[in-house]
Amino acid sequence: MIRADHSRMIVRVLVAIAMTLGVAAIPRSASAQEIQVSGGSSGEMNVYIAEEGDTLWDIADRFFSDTDYWPTLWSFNPQITNPNWIFPGDLVFLVPPQPRAPDKQEGYKVTESRYSAGPRVEMALGRRVGFVTEDDFKGSGVLKNSREEKVFLSETDEVYIQFETQRRIKPGDLFLAYRVAGKVKHPVSRQKMGFQVRYLGVVKVTSTDSKLNKAVMLSTFEEVQRGDRVAPFAPLQRMVPPVKNSGTVAGNVVMTFDDVPYIGEFHYVVIDRGTTDGVQAGNRFVVREKGDGVAKFNPKPSKRGDFPLEIYGEILVIEAGEKTSLGIVSYTNREFLVGAPIDMIAGY
Repeated sequence: MIRADHSRMIVRVLVAIAMTLGVAAIPRSASAQEIQVSGGSSGEMNVYIAEEGDTLWDIADRFFSDTDYWPTLWSFNPQITNPNWIFPGDLVFLVPPQPRAPDKQEGYKVTESRYSAGPRVEMALGRRVGFVTEDDFKGSGVLKNSREEKVFLSETDEVYIQFETQRRIKPGDLFLAYRVAGKVKHPVSRQKMGFQVRYLGVVKVTSTDSKLNKAVMLSTFEEVQRGDRVAPFAPLQRMVPPVKNSGTVAGNVVMTFDDVPYIGEFHYVVIDRGTTDGVQAGNRFVVREKGDGVAKFNPKPSKRGDFPLEIYGEILVIEAGEKTSLGIVSYTNREFLVGAPIDMIAGY
């Protein structure tokens, strides 16, 4: 048992750490299920208050659907000295503190080829767009009804969620409300893959006493309507540090979320490789090819053996699903198209 004075000391240390990391102090009286808002104007939820029985393994599974993510989660929380010991009321940061911006360097200097600069060390934010597989779509819940006397729902409105498949739901569970934006087919095989979605807001379950689970809209990014669906919660501002690739994997870009013919830097893309292929969040795929940049000087693919493979784009994996992954184009020398071949190079 922790003595009262020792407990107060721990609270003071945690609050000091929170202030150091730029996060508003959180009162001990706050509900253990609440997700607090970090400093700044983003309004995203990224600090969890632990409750009885929590472990980093459980929290990684709950918020990131990946139990193996716990070491990364621990790295965000230097105040947790032992990952097996988390106490009710402890703060668990779901994203790392903002890195200090480097001093601005004046001038411009070319030191190497822009086609062979090697891996770029970048941190990517999450997003408000996403991709849901066919199986995940069937297992997601539906915002079936609401007690509100209006069509468009927003923050503090109460809703009723129905899950069409059996799953364990308890009061305090968080979900992301989303709306299907379109179906996705593989650009090469033309097989159905899933759905492009837009995230609409965060929903918190308040009661599970009936088949229609009662919930409240904690925050909304745009209007929510009856018939929209819910997916397991994940912070939309999750920071993803680069991870060295453990193996070599070849794939294709399946889709982009922007209504443009060409893909460039900071576009979100879906690729057709996932955890079953050894892909994890933080891995990087490269877009590369052989040949000449001008079509009339470019030999046929079968005759480009004398050319070296040149990297002209890089995709950082933000979320790795079972068979597909969501990524952001972190670097490109020129645009490329949906269907472009990509490679995850071992050691990159």
